[in-house]
Amino acid sequence: MILEIQNYLINLRNLYPFLPEVQLSGVYDEATESAIRAFQLMKGLPATCSLDLLTLNELFLENNEYLKRYQFPGSVPVSTPDFEDVKLGDRRDIVYTLKIMLNHFNKKYKNYSKLEVNNLYDVKTEDTIKSFQGRSMLPVTGIVDINTWNTLVKIYGACRLYREELKFS
Repeated sequence: MILEIQNYLINLRNLYPFLPEVQLSGVYDEATESAIRAFQLMKGLPATCSLDLLTLNELFLENNEYLKRYQFPGSVPVSTPDFEDVKLGDRRDIVYTLKIMLNHFNKKYKNYSKLEVNNLYDVKTEDTIKSFQGRSMLPVTGIVDINTWNTLVKIYGACRLYREELKFS
């Protein structure tokens, strides 16, 4: 858990350069304690230097905001770092890949619709994305934003790895 907290603090230092520098060590050392105290002061929390529930919650929320702004899209051969939201009516190459991934889920889970693979983001695709977002505890918008895309890529990759493990068993 300390490694994760240190990782959050390193991310947040990119937004707030005044936070003391922390190294990934997994040890709650003086540098980590100092960064926690500075973070607590910045957020108007009691500066106890301890990882209480309020501090952990604020660290988690701030790190999520950092990731939303600065993370790169998950890598699938057609994705680029210049990711743009995919929404109803779009005709783009990425929609092919999106539909292929969703059709893969349809093979494993019958509650996903089978989609015609083309480059049009239609109503059926939007509905399938909404179902995926709901099951993945993402905001249900029907728009494939970077968080939805990265979740799709992670789950698709995990399903692929699982399928490959079964082949070798």
